[in-house]
Amino acid sequence: MIVTSRILEKQFGIDPEIADYFANKRPVPQNNRFWKNKRIYLSVGFGYLTIPFAFDLMHKCGIAKSVLLEDQHVALMEQGFDLLRGYEKNELSFVEFTTGCMELVKDKVKQKHLAADLFAVLSGREPAYFSFEKKHKALARSDHFLFTLVDLDLSDEWISGFLKYWYAMARPILLLDDFKDLEEDRRDHEENTIIELGNNAAAIKAAYEFGLDDLAILETVNPLLAAYMRAYLKDALNYKAVREELN
Repeated sequence: MIVTSRILEKQFGIDPEIADYFANKRPVPQNNRFWKNKRIYLSVGFGYLTIPFAFDLMHKCGIAKSVLLEDQHVALMEQGFDLLRGYEKNELSFVEFTTGCMELVKDKVKQKHLAADLFAVLSGREPAYFSFEKKHKALARSDHFLFTLVDLDLSDEWISGFLKYWYAMARPILLLDDFKDLEEDRRDHEENTIIELGNNAAAIKAAYEFGLDDLAILETVNPLLAAYMRAYLKDALNYKAVREELN
C-alpha cells in the first residue's frame, strides 16, 4: 500500500501541508541507510510513519510549519536516522554513533539544554534539565528522535510541555512493536516492555494499560491518530504469543 497524503490526513489526522510534504514532495535521501533500497519516502509501518506523525505533533504543539519543513532541518533529521540505522545494524559502534551525532549537530544547536540532556542520557548519565522516559528501558528508544528539536529555537518551557505529548505518541508505537515481536524478543533476549514488566499475563495487561493511558493524552491533540492506535493496540492482544499468555 502506498501512503498517500490523503491517508495521512483522513486516517491519521495529519495537517494537510505536512502530509503533502512527506507523501509527495520530499525526495528519498540518497546514501542513507534508513531509506536504503527505498523508492518512496514513506512506507507502510510505524518506522516511517513516525516522521510525519512527529512533525505534525510538533506543529500541533506550536511550532510553525515554515520552521519544521525547512530543508536543512529535515535533512538534519534524515542524517540522524542514517546514523541510528547504522548503529541498529551493528555497522557503527555505540561510540561511533554518539560521536557521529555530536558531529552532525555541531554548530547547529540552538536548544543547548535539550542537546546536553540527550547526550547525557546516551552516555548513561542523569539529565540536568528535562524528565525523560527512564522507568521502562524498552520505551526510551524514542528519545533519539528528540535530536530533531535541538537545532530549533525553543524554550525550556516548551520542551518540558511537549515531552508529555511526545511520549503519549511514541510510547504506544513502541508498545505495538513489543506486542508484535514478543515471541522473537523472548528468543533473542531483546529489550521488550512486556518482558521487562514480568513476561507474563499481568505484564501484558500492564503494558496494554500503559498504552491506553498515553493515548488518552494523545487524543487531546490528535483524536484520529489516537483512535487508530487504540484499535491497533486492541488487535495486538490477538497476536499468537500474547493470546497464548493471556489464555
